[in-house]
Amino acid sequence: MGNVRPTSDSLRFGAIVNEHRVLAKMTRAQLAAKFPISPSYIGRIIKGTARCTYENAQRLDEILDAGGEIVKAWKELGSGFPAYYQDFPAKEASAALIRTFSLLLVDGLFQTKEYASELLDGDAAIAERLRRQEVLTRVPSPMCCLVLDEGVLLRQVGGAETMRRQLEHLIEVSRRENIILQIAPFAYYRGVRSSFSIATQTDDSSVLYTEMTTGGQTTMTAAQVSKAVQVFARLQGRALDPESSRRHMGKVIEERWS
Repeated sequence: MGNVRPTSDSLRFGAIVNEHRVLAKMTRAQLAAKFPISPSYIGRIIKGTARCTYENAQRLDEILDAGGEIVKAWKELGSGFPAYYQDFPAKEASAALIRTFSLLLVDGLFQTKEYASELLDGDAAIAERLRRQEVLTRVPSPMCCLVLDEGVLLRQVGGAETMRRQLEHLIEVSRRENIILQIAPFAYYRGVRSSFSIATQTDDSSVLYTEMTTGGQTTMTAAQVSKAVQVFARLQGRALDPESSRRHMGKVIEERWS
């Protein structure tokens, strides 16, 4: 993977790797010799400007006798995700408030295994998607506000049975105290261009992830986050209320997916 801008999480991961390298009394060259990678790449990992794969994180942990600390830091970093998304999962996992608008598909936090299996390649990716959903039931649990475009309910992913179970799952989770799920009827909503998620921490700092045709973008830029917050408020204001949304999903199940 190429260079990326360092974040607090990537710097922490690099510091943990470097700490164990020093304890093991190994130079970067000696450590790199254990891999098919260069000493300069090890240096970029330590500086937080490059990401390593999960397999390499495991190998680092083993070589440096880190007792699982490097693997744990890698999981917190979210290094198994595409570069444009890597910084978001850790922020989502620790968020006090998650606001998500889904334009085309059910957001990953709310997908059933069957639905996710139609979208992802391989058991590892599916397992990671389901592991990500643990944030919904952690203690304390975050407040999650999900607005789904009406088209998501009608856009077939897999067979009719997969869609029926997915919508039934949405109805079920929407009854949880920490989840507010609303359906946005077919309409033009000013400022809406794609799906996006805003993860807000207990200190009120927020990170925004926006989907794009070629991948996505993660940012903490105040102006961009503020604009997304305004768009989400507009969506919530015009969307069906939670109870009406459940009734609408039930109607779609009966008329389309039964």
